[in-house]
Amino acid sequence: MMKPSLQPTCLYNEIVFGQENDPQSWCIMPYKIVYVKEGDYILIRVESDFGLPILKDMAEDVASVIEQHGCNRILNDMRQAKFIAGTIDIYNMPKTARTSGIGMHCKRALVISEQSSDYYFLETVFLNQGHNVKIFIDIEEAMSWLLD
Repeated sequence: MMKPSLQPTCLYNEIVFGQENDPQSWCIMPYKIVYVKEGDYILIRVESDFGLPILKDMAEDVASVIEQHGCNRILNDMRQAKFIAGTIDIYNMPKTARTSGIGMHCKRALVISEQSSDYYFLETVFLNQGHNVKIFIDIEEAMSWLLD
């Protein structure tokens, strides 16, 4: 499914594309993006398969939230996501994030449901390319690190 080229609108804490007053045109994305004013961070919840194509779309949407709020702290809740990226896609993810508008100055905590070598490999690749990313299993630890 191709994403319409419309500006995102936050409805019910989900990024939805389409005309705000026309529910027939809405296209609900496999992730949710919310700016949390109280902690000055962006919460992303991925609830689908996660690979390079989803990252590309998501990163572009997150970049617009970063620009809108001037926020550089991101909490990625990946506990419901199924990581499907292969090795080549993992190597391309940092560049995709950067070229989509998520700069290396952003501090990102990724919360996963269980220890997975693929996620830790992803973390290593991001770190080696200069990104400030850390993997967590406990969301409270992730929040503490992110807001520190």
